[in-house]
Order: sequence, then C-alpha cells, then structure tokens
Amino acid sequence: MALRAWFSARRPQCAVALIGAAVLACAPQVAMAQSAVQIVNQELLKITQQTSGMLVAGPPDVALQMALVDNAMFDAVNAASGSHYNSYAYSGGPVTGAAADAAALSAGFSALQGIFGQSVWTSSGNAAQNLIVPNVVVPQLTSDYSSAIAALGAEAGLSAGVSLGAAAANAVLNSSAGAGAAAAMQAGLSTYTPSGSGTVAGVYVPPGARPAMYPTWGGVTPVGTTQAQVQAAAATATLAGVTTTTTDPTVAAGLVQTSIASQAYATDLLTTECSGSGVALPTAVQSVCAAAGIAPQTLAQAQAALFWNDPGTTIQPPGHWLQIVDTVASDANLDLLQQARLSASVSTAMADAGIAAWYDKYTYNLWRPITAIADCSTTSGYSWNTNLSAGSCDRSWSSLIATPPHPDFVAGHPAFSGAAATVLADFFGTDDVLAATGAAGFSSTSNSYCNGGTPGYAGDGVTIISCTLSSATASYAAGVYTTCNAISADTNAADANTAALTIGNNSPLICGITETYSTFSAASSGPLGSEYSRIAGGIHTPTAVEQALTIGNSIGAVDFASNFQLVPEPGSLALLGGFGLGLVGLARRRSAPSPLANSAGPR
Repeated sequence: MALRAWFSARRPQCAVALIGAAVLACAPQVAMAQSAVQIVNQELLKITQQTSGMLVAGPPDVALQMALVDNAMFDAVNAASGSHYNSYAYSGGPVTGAAADAAALSAGFSALQGIFGQSVWTSSGNAAQNLIVPNVVVPQLTSDYSSAIAALGAEAGLSAGVSLGAAAANAVLNSSAGAGAAAAMQAGLSTYTPSGSGTVAGVYVPPGARPAMYPTWGGVTPVGTTQAQVQAAAATATLAGVTTTTTDPTVAAGLVQTSIASQAYATDLLTTECSGSGVALPTAVQSVCAAAGIAPQTLAQAQAALFWNDPGTTIQPPGHWLQIVDTVASDANLDLLQQARLSASVSTAMADAGIAAWYDKYTYNLWRPITAIADCSTTSGYSWNTNLSAGSCDRSWSSLIATPPHPDFVAGHPAFSGAAATVLADFFGTDDVLAATGAAGFSSTSNSYCNGGTPGYAGDGVTIISCTLSSATASYAAGVYTTCNAISADTNAADANTAALTIGNNSPLICGITETYSTFSAASSGPLGSEYSRIAGGIHTPTAVEQALTIGNSIGAVDFASNFQLVPEPGSLALLGGFGLGLVGLARRRSAPSPLANSAGPR
C-alpha cells in the first residue's frame, strides 16, 4: 500500500484542550493508509521475529527497543507539529516546515540502526546472531528506509524532516534510558545458577541448557519513571502465604522457603497442574483436581494460552501489544502525532514494567511450576509442603506451552499487558473499545511458531511453516510437522489434556490464532486475556500472574501521567500556579549517555 495513499479521517484526532482560559489546538494533519509510525513499528516487529529466537534477545529488551524507537518518533513528529506536547529527550523545539512523516521515518530507522549497531548483537559468541544482525537486519534496515523515504516523493520539507528525525533519534539514544541494557543482555548469555538451585526446594532451576534470561535486568535504567518508582512497584508483589515482602535478596530467599510450605502455594501449584497441562493427566491427579474443585482448562482457554504464548521467533509479548496499538490507532483514525504519542506511551510503560518484573524475578528466584510439580514422592507426597498429597505427584507432568528461561515470580507477560492496557484506556479516556475507536472491538492474530522442535521458515525468513522434532516428546512423536489443526474437541487420547477435554492442535506447529476483545482490560486480565493464559499454559502460578498484572497496571498509570502530556500555554501558567509548573516539569530531560548511543543516521 503506497505510503502517500490518503484517506479521510472519520474522527479527527487533532487535540483541542482547554487549559485554564487558553485554548490549544494542534497543527492539522492528514492520516495515511499506513502511516510512517506504523511502517517503523512493523519494521521493528519484523526484526523482533528475526532476532527473538537468539539467546541474547528477550521480552524486556524488546520492550526497551520499542520505547527508544517510538519515543524518537514521537519527539520528531511533535517538533514537526509545533511541539505542543512535552518532548521526551529532544530539546530543539518546534521545526517549522519539516515534514512530519519524513521526520518519523528518519527518527525510527535511525534509532533502529543505533540499537542494532551495538556490539552485543555482533560479538557475543552466538554464531547465528553474528550472521543475522549484520548480514540480514542491518542491510534490511538500509533498504527498507530508502524505500519508505522514496515513497514520499518530492514532499515539501522532506530534507528538514529527515534532519529532525536523526536529531530526535540521537537525543533518545544518548539519553540515560536503558542504561545497563547491553551489559544485562551480555550477562544473560552466561550460565546462571542461583544458590541452592537443584538442591533446595523452591529455588529456580533454569530449563535445559539455556542460561537464565537477564538476571541483572532489574538494574537497567527505566524509560519513563525513576529506578525508585520501578522498585516501589516491584515491592508491592507478595508471595503466596507470606504477609510481608522485601526487596532484600538475602531475606527474599527465606520468604521463598516460607511461601512454598504454605496452603496458599499448594493451591496455587495445584491450580496450574490441573489446568495447565498439554497432555492427559494421570487418573490420581485428575481425582485430586476434582476433589479440590479445580476445573480443567476449556478449549477457549487453551486457545488463548497458545495465542498469548509469544515465544522466541515471534514478535514477543511487548510486540504483540505494539501490534494491537497499531490496529487500535487505525480503527480510531488517529493522526500521525497521536499515533506516535500512543505508541510511545504504551512502549515506555511496557519497558518500565519489564524492568520491575525482572527485578522481582531475580530477587526471589522462585522455581517454575514444572520443577515444583516434579519434586515429589509417589508414596509420601511433597516433603516441602504437607498440604500437597501423594496423589498430586506427577513427575512426568508437562506444560501446554514451553517454559521460558526465567523464574516464576513475578510473571512477565501480565506485567507488560497490564501496563499496555492501562495506557490504552487512559489515552482514550475509556476501557471500552467501541467508545474509544468506533469499532466494536479489536482483533489480533498471533504469529505461527514451534511449540517444541526446530523451526523451518518460509521464503521470507520470518514466517514459520514447519517444526522438526528429532525424538518423541510427552506430546508428540519425532518427525517434521508441516500442518496444524484448529483447536477443537478431539477423541485422540494421545493429545488429550484430560479425559474429557483435548487441545486438538495435534502438532508442535502452532499456526496463527485470532482473538477479539471488546475492552482493553479484557485482553490483559479477562478470562481469555494474557494474565490467565500463563496459568492455562502451565508456566506460571496464579499469584505470579496476579501480582505481575498489579505491577503493570501501576506502572502504566504512572508512566502515562508523567510523559507526553500537553504543554500549558504561557498565559495559563499564571492561572494554574504550581500545578502548571509541575506539568512543565514532566518533560523528560536526560543527559547521561546511554550504551545504546549511535550518532549515525540511516545508511
């Protein structure tokens, strides 16, 4: 679709706000069929699919990449549109005559080149990574940027827009946002074994040969809040069975031991065991689940778990929400400035939510359900929790979706989702999608992926079309899988979840699944939202997802209130007094250099 294909806005989104006695109106803009902001967002999502299967890439880093790119685009479009909002890092003021779409493209692609020009993407010792980023991603960025700019033709203000975009990107990349990220990514390539791992009940055990993902990410500099605010949000998390919490790791280890011995944790773990397996449960376990009143997952919940899985080789949990942002922005006919503002607001909140979640993960180092369920005796039950009976012991238990390489408490996806859904509702002033956009709901389709085995790609090098298993697993036989079926009732006991319910995908290859939601919160916290999906997927306990959602909601509210807000007119400051001065103080001005800094524009 041509970049310059215009369409008439159904609901013009040019902001008009009454501040004191002053009326502020933004410069008129025309929405595009696929805007410059969406082009850059889609480029980032494509790169995420290309790189997220690498050991060095993961959800919190993807969220940070999104925040840096989208904040650069916001600053560029904001300056080209008159600087009516507080900028994030750019301090040059409004640029008269600069083309806003050219500024967005230049800012977004410059930020992407700065991010993927870092040595962590080319010199970490990962052979596949060393090939993909310099040989595929970087040339692709140059080519795609050239094509996008060429599609603008001889647009007035093109050169000024390109210069403005490069300056905005450099300002963001040279800010302190994300400081420590490259070191945290590099540290994530090393073997991580917390004290007591594999010998002390409750302590995290990394799955397989993969090192734990980003043990030091909790120390990365936040994007839209302060480190103190992020840690305060993280400190609200409370383990099951523990009435007090701490951010002191030496105390946290004791809390883990107290927690796993509690009735609350026993209920948590049994809930995940009963409703999160991808294979038939033993008869004894089914009896325990029925006695406890824990129902097996429904087919709809199983589908939602696979839909929200977002593992490596997909656009990842933060990318899934960026995809939703683009859909909602189009449905609402947002202009370019408001698209940039919405993308930056959501991405910033998710980046900070990821830092908070990862801070808790490696403070507590709580083991995953799959480890806990297998740590039992068929005759005496669980020595570390007397509330769990021998009947619930299942040493061969497996989760519906593959367990990621980081601890259980707190979950990552609900933190990202809570932050995103909260910002979307705050941005539109309503949680209801119809009221926000004029559409009855928004739909999203997940990427295809391999829920086990080695992926095979289509000619685009991005879409997965096959999965190869070299040996039989608890769910599937060895072989090459090239087809998948709709998730539906099935009589094949080999892939049954329980005697009465089956998943019916019949393959490690999980093709795209479409879900539709009528509210933003339904996507984050409803029965088919991302929160419960991690329980239905078998990879988290209920407390881990509930506490994560709370953290995400909190950070989303704080971040939205603190960034990208309208600048009061000078005459209104006298009327607003200290409140007006406080609004001006919300502008994010940073000076400390970031390891992501790169002065080069698109090449």
